[in-house]
Amino acid sequence: MERRRTVLLLPGQGAQRERMAAGLYGAREEFTAPMDEFFGRLGTTGARLRSAWLRPAPNPELDESAVAQPLLLAVGHALGRAVGAAAEPPALLLGHSVGELAAACLVGVFDPADIGALAAARSRSLEGTGYGGMLAVAAPEGQLAEELGGLGEGAELGGFAEGAEGMAVGADGVTVSGVADGVAVAGVTAAGVADARVADRAAVAAVAAGTAFAGVAVAALNGPRQTVLAGPREALAAVEQHLRDRGFLVRALRSGHAFHSPAMEGAALRFGEALAAFGPRAPRAAAGTVVSTRTGVAVTAEQARDPHFWAGQLAAPVRYWPALRELLDTLGRRPGLLLLDGSADRSLSAPARHHPAVRDGASEVVPLLAVGRDAGGPADARVFAEALHRLGEQRDHTVDHTVVS
Repeated sequence: MERRRTVLLLPGQGAQRERMAAGLYGAREEFTAPMDEFFGRLGTTGARLRSAWLRPAPNPELDESAVAQPLLLAVGHALGRAVGAAAEPPALLLGHSVGELAAACLVGVFDPADIGALAAARSRSLEGTGYGGMLAVAAPEGQLAEELGGLGEGAELGGFAEGAEGMAVGADGVTVSGVADGVAVAGVTAAGVADARVADRAAVAAVAAGTAFAGVAVAALNGPRQTVLAGPREALAAVEQHLRDRGFLVRALRSGHAFHSPAMEGAALRFGEALAAFGPRAPRAAAGTVVSTRTGVAVTAEQARDPHFWAGQLAAPVRYWPALRELLDTLGRRPGLLLLDGSADRSLSAPARHHPAVRDGASEVVPLLAVGRDAGGPADARVFAEALHRLGEQRDHTVDHTVVS
């Protein structure tokens, strides 16, 4: 019997929670050690971050990007280290927003010793970008395009790609099905790449200037009916009120910036210049494959060495669901996937639970952390141990599946 491939899912801004994964701190040395190293290298800033991390809810400080982003990076990295040390490194890694940077650290693109400095550089790059916000809307991208595009003269959302369902769209506009530059993604070959190009249009476009919604853009595709918008506070508030009036379910995310929108282009440039000093490298082959939620395909060695590839994510939309759906469509049944959800609210695996490959049991969701009232306490260690047991069962009862590309 072939072994299911493991996919580590790592969260980003908006999914931070008080005491996320804190129940593993002190209980699992393989988690505790990288967290302590992270805090220690940041000195007094690290002590402040540790205090903010361990403080119970409510903790408004976690809404600050300068607090949430470093903690998401550190916790995601430590969680991946803990899984790799206790079981084996995941075959695939899929990170949402800053979670992708944590994945890059786990596969050796950046030195783990530099996690603290990476977090500090990312925080500094946000200075001077102005404040904004992010809004989760329970609607597909196309529906929002129709709803917001018909408001006022010239008010359009030109960046909503038609036919987004069923495909992952590369940054260059190429429709792909799991491969970049001929590199196989866990068994998907270059034959799966579609040669056709979609119409030349921006992946994310702000609403036309001069309207009440100016500057608002699509920031993330998190599920079939889960779209995140980002933009300036006033414009985003106008969009929120309009959508509520029209009966849409909306929720403001815990973010003080308009991440993954054109408003972050300056920050992305500054962050890229800073990342160059860290000397990004090609991933280690044995450490797993990062599937980018920016392009929807495996990160190539050339991309990994380019600091602006990682930094550009700040201003580019997160195509999380298209990337995850592509993995489930192509690998969900042969031999199947184990989706290790590293989020503190299990939001990363929520859309996957409705995918046919998961519904019929070919693939499986395995949470790594407790949720609700139990989150951040001793139950974290129990849930993590259960996940390791599940991984051990698979290792004991199956043979490894090696794909020759």
